[in-house]
Amino acid sequence: MPTHSSPHYSPHSGQTPPSPPDGSRAGDSRDFRAIRVSHRSFGIVAMAISVGGFLLFVLLSSFAPGLLNQPLFGHVTLGLACGVGAFVVMGLTAWRYTLHMERHIDPATDRLRAEIEHDEAQQTRTQQTRTQRTRGPQQRRFGAW
Repeated sequence: MPTHSSPHYSPHSGQTPPSPPDGSRAGDSRDFRAIRVSHRSFGIVAMAISVGGFLLFVLLSSFAPGLLNQPLFGHVTLGLACGVGAFVVMGLTAWRYTLHMERHIDPATDRLRAEIEHDEAQQTRTQQTRTQRTRGPQQRRFGAW
């Protein structure tokens, strides 16, 4: 069982960690779910294409060397063209990933970040108001020399 470093929480004490106030859970946000689904769906497809293409090239080079030794033109063989093609596929995947992040993930992340910062600022203002009410009028405090 993992240990928790907080002095106020112990897994053996029967206490549970405090939950954030209602409405401040980022994981419940529509934008957060959209980010997660979009990121996972793109990641699975990108990984399948990139890794699958490279794995096909490796397996063909191991089990069908005669096929990859077929000349295409001049001294360029099918195996050499497939090897260069694997690098091209990796580069295209990285480029598409960057575009996907800029178009789909970054705007939703910015909205979610702004929402979280707004909630934190509102909580801070609420806490400051509560402490001012309980403390009463401000008293002048002198520090020790």
